Amino acid sequence: MNGSWHLGRLAGIDVRIHWTFLLLPIWIYYSSLAAGSGAVAATVAVLLVFAIFGCVVLHELGHSLTARRFGIPTRDITLLPIGGVASLQRIPRSPWQELAIAIAGPAVNVVIATALFALLPLLAATSIFADGVLAFLGQLAWVNVALVVFNMLPAFPMDGGRVLRALLAMGMPYRNATRLAASVGQVVAVLFALFGLLSANLMLVILAGFVFLAGRGEAMMVEREAEWERRGWRPIDSTGEQPLPLEQVSLQPASPQSAAAEQSLPVVNAQWDARNVLGWLSSQSVDEFLVSSHGVVVAVVRKCDLLKAVAAGMGSFTLERLLSGRFLPFRNLRSPSM
Repeated sequence: MNGSWHLGRLAGIDVRIHWTFLLLPIWIYYSSLAAGSGAVAATVAVLLVFAIFGCVVLHELGHSLTARRFGIPTRDITLLPIGGVASLQRIPRSPWQELAIAIAGPAVNVVIATALFALLPLLAATSIFADGVLAFLGQLAWVNVALVVFNMLPAFPMDGGRVLRALLAMGMPYRNATRLAASVGQVVAVLFALFGLLSANLMLVILAGFVFLAGRGEAMMVEREAEWERRGWRPIDSTGEQPLPLEQVSLQPASPQSAAAEQSLPVVNAQWDARNVLGWLSSQSVDEFLVSSHGVVVAVVRKCDLLKAVAAGMGSFTLERLLSGRFLPFRNLRSPSM
């Protein structure tokens, strides 16, 4: 996500923090001071925010590790002021898989809350920890309960909305299930916004806007993929099978004569989206271009094939998704040992 900084890796997944997240602890600190809580209480409130977002990272890790069991990688986990986002490379079309992935996040919060509630009486009995520490842990436990309840609300694309879509998709077409879940989610988002306005809760209003737009965006994507399928394009995971790795989806291998010509082709990053690549290539008088991933050139793609993908409505897709999702033919340049 643009505007985010890399914090580290957890279970092989990049954890990032968006710059807007820093506004949250600053706002919490000065709001506490304005309420007359004092510097110590304000600092504790900020520490609680960081502890909560530590639980949010574990929540998103629950989604990511469950998705990994189904062969779905996670690009990264990004922390925002309104919560965390695990960027899965694709959304499974299997209702059971989506159900398991959606439930995994709140299940982590259930485990955290249960552990804290079980631990608190034991810590209190030892008389080692101050009352303030016990109160802090008690607050953290109840926040995890609130995270479970809030995330399980049927506000698609939040966890509860994805659970709703998965359950609906067990008895109706995926497209119809998405449309219905998104509609329910938009109603819930409007209620969030109204409650936020009435209670002067700006964060809830922002979250409502995010839920409304994200739910509508994903519903539109599913509609678009259904249209691609009608035209003969094959959407990612449309049959429940795993997308092939890059090296398994290719055109005919390059001949020795064409290898020299490839040296002069322009190189673009696999993370660029198709529309930007096409715009950049418009000034290049070439028919093909090279795609690099992690500093290694992995494929040759024809400009005419990329133009077809953009014309079909896939301009916002990264080259990586187009290639791994089998939307775009290419010639493999990876060595067999890679």
